Amino acid sequence: MMLRCVLLIALLVITGCVHRGSLTPPQDVLEHQRQLQQVNDWQLTGKLGIRTSDDSGSASLKWAQQTAHYQINLSGPLGQKRMIITGEPGNVRLEQTGEPVQQAKTAEALIKKSVGWTLPVTQLAYWVRGVPAPKLRITHLQQNTNGLLDQLHQGGWIITYSNYRDHQYNGLTLPLPGKITAEYKDVRLILAIRDWQLGAQE
Repeated sequence: MMLRCVLLIALLVITGCVHRGSLTPPQDVLEHQRQLQQVNDWQLTGKLGIRTSDDSGSASLKWAQQTAHYQINLSGPLGQKRMIITGEPGNVRLEQTGEPVQQAKTAEALIKKSVGWTLPVTQLAYWVRGVPAPKLRITHLQQNTNGLLDQLHQGGWIITYSNYRDHQYNGLTLPLPGKITAEYKDVRLILAIRDWQLGAQE
């Protein structure tokens, strides 16, 4: 049960892209981050690993984002009960196989209701693209030699980025993180993405 609770929280935390590849350093770091913030529509599939003081495991993850609307699917060894989280402004639903649907006005409220913890879920949409979240104090920020995020401390989380790879979006070349590790107290998450599609999908 504890691991399933952690898994629910992990669903709303991080994404990236796994394979190494050529990397074009951004000409201007601030402009690069502005460009990344404009990537509002994307879809990814990958693997999420979770480790706590009591347990560890992994599961397959599929996340589809369309501006403020999203759907997150979790299945695999940890997903004996498949989880689907669907969110839009003012309404978030959690569906699990064989259990009643849970709803809340925000993802933060849903997590609080389900597992008793609070997380800055609103900021996660920025973290996944390798940029700091706005309106949340940064306690530490470290860049790599290309001026991209290497480590970020926000909201009590320590987020480490690596394996950046170039992706094409609306004629732009955008380096995105290939591996993300996030730590909060005794929870450690590792996310690797097999496929990432940028832009609205048909």
